[in-house]
Amino acid sequence: MASVVFSEAILIIASVIIAAALAGVIMNKAGMFSSTFTVSSETQKNILLTKIKVIYATNSSSTVNAWIKNIGSYPVTSPQSVDVYFGPLGSVQRIPYGSGSTTWTYNSPVLVWNSTNTVQINIVNSAPLQKNTVYQLQVTTPNGVSDDYFMST
Repeated sequence: MASVVFSEAILIIASVIIAAALAGVIMNKAGMFSSTFTVSSETQKNILLTKIKVIYATNSSSTVNAWIKNIGSYPVTSPQSVDVYFGPLGSVQRIPYGSGSTTWTYNSPVLVWNSTNTVQINIVNSAPLQKNTVYQLQVTTPNGVSDDYFMST
């Protein structure tokens, strides 16, 4: 009789240990799912709160100056990561940031492009702009929000 009680006690203890281990694995996976969902929700929130508007663009020979306003409530935290596309309508190309023959730069570099701030960018082309041509300027934030501006020369 004592051996039956002892065997049942061992089985109950083993069952409790297995149940606790299984619960730990399930809770860990649930936490990972929750974490993934939270990151995804935060990314979607940032995209919804980001909005920019190209206010105006002007050109002089081979340089285009454009003013872009952050009209959303989310700041652009790495302005140098903004993608700028420019070119004749139908053949727009990505313009790299920095130095080179065709580049874009900020008129005054900013660390964070806060809500309601307007920044000026300068696009330097290797060739002068063509007369009687419609040009497209597209500015895209690092999280994918963009605005287009069309201008003719």
